[in-house]
Amino acid sequence: MAETLVRIGFIGAGAIARDRHLPGLKKIAGVELIAVANRTMESSQKVAQQWGFAEAMDNWEALIARSDIDAIFIGTWPYMHRQMSVAGLKAGKHVFCQARMAMDLADAQAMLDAAHAHPRQVNMICPPPTRMPFEAWIKQQIDSGSLGKLVSVELRSINGSNLNTKDVHWREDIRYSGRQIMAVGIFAETLNAWLGEYDWLQAQFDTPIARKTNAAGQSVEIKIPQVVHIHGRLRSDVAIHEYHCGVATDPASHGTQLIIRGLDATIRYNFGKTIELARHGQPFEVVEVPYHLQRDWRVEEDFIQAVRLAMKGQPWKVSPDFDEGILYMRKMEAIHQSARTGQPVKLENL
Repeated sequence: MAETLVRIGFIGAGAIARDRHLPGLKKIAGVELIAVANRTMESSQKVAQQWGFAEAMDNWEALIARSDIDAIFIGTWPYMHRQMSVAGLKAGKHVFCQARMAMDLADAQAMLDAAHAHPRQVNMICPPPTRMPFEAWIKQQIDSGSLGKLVSVELRSINGSNLNTKDVHWREDIRYSGRQIMAVGIFAETLNAWLGEYDWLQAQFDTPIARKTNAAGQSVEIKIPQVVHIHGRLRSDVAIHEYHCGVATDPASHGTQLIIRGLDATIRYNFGKTIELARHGQPFEVVEVPYHLQRDWRVEEDFIQAVRLAMKGQPWKVSPDFDEGILYMRKMEAIHQSARTGQPVKLENL
């Protein structure tokens, strides 16, 4: 039986679109690439030719207004996510928004309000790769009580992504990234999915490289932190500490590790490498996670499946949607507020 046709418009087809979303969409039967709108017509034409879009455009508002498009992918930087997502939902389109969700909590709330006002349209945020492939196994260990009473959670994310002083990446530019900081939001969403939200937190920022030279040769102030300490307590009454650093000059220390300690066992996850388990009194051993508990990248397939259900008037579910996304946006707001005031922040008060 032929699949329901889903017609796609793409706004801002950058690196992740070319690496992930467009290859993923091309593999799905019954998906038609209708139009793409980048910042320039030249860029749009290049993408259209390479990936088979029927038309190249340079006006995202005109793309959203088209009657021959069912769903839009928003691949721009966060500074445009609210405007484009709200416009897409109001135009009756299903919306896939690239991570991170928005510039700040207020923008995220506007996106969520629009989603709730148009419940028949699918809304989805691109999930972080950190949730793959072992999320199901990790949640199983936690939810089953296999680890025993949880004692603490420790997350360390260390790299040298902010060391270049001769360039200002858009992620370092507050005009485009807003409240986003390095990969803090990515791991906020991951921790929320696995362990639940923070009850309260306290944060401290540092920006060791305070100025950089941009592409125009101008010296600019860097307003996005390069080192972040966070400690607090989850709603499940578990202590948690995070350390994020983008200016580590020693490559040997680069990497991301999550440790979930329980009274009966401890999980140690070296993201992108190994996942280990240590039972009470025993050393860590590498876990061979059963295949049925592994899930690799199926982001585009999940979105299209949800769109097809919605088009038939049937219930749909994706993760993360805007309801989930606002949770990590609330955490980002709390982090900034705490760092600014020097005081702990209770998330439910935001």
